[in-house]
Amino acid sequence: MASIPRWAILLAGALLLAFGLAVHMGWLRDPSLAKSDYVGSIDVSADDAKLYRPVPFEWRVTSNAGSFTGSDTARVRIDPSGERTVVCGWLSLDKGGNSIRATRWLSEARLIAGDLKLTALFIAPVEKAPGAGLNAGCLRIDEPKSPPAGAPLKLEGSPVRE
Repeated sequence: MASIPRWAILLAGALLLAFGLAVHMGWLRDPSLAKSDYVGSIDVSADDAKLYRPVPFEWRVTSNAGSFTGSDTARVRIDPSGERTVVCGWLSLDKGGNSIRATRWLSEARLIAGDLKLTALFIAPVEKAPGAGLNAGCLRIDEPKSPPAGAPLKLEGSPVRE
């Protein structure tokens, strides 16, 4: 049985280290997604909630127990008033286990806002009502061209594992 040369083992280790660094630095992102950063959450008052638009979506989650499908509605707002455009959103956890599955689906879904495709991971699952402590998750878009406040919104994604 032939042994593996020492240089091959060192090369494999160096490649593995380089790959790990690339993943850590974010160099291996989905190229179709716009550059953006999660910036935290914002308190949503009852008046502010009127500025959030409903974005209905259908989800599909698979597990060892079977395949589950459903529909839900996220609330999303585009705010282009600052130096960088901020997109905020939430999903009400008012449907029990189905809301949890919808949240799982959103963790890998994409929000299409006008001509940009963003990760939907920023959409916060909430149990509270606007004005009663509801906090929407927010994403800052780091692209030179951002969508206007009234840009069409759509959520899309593939089935995900639970």
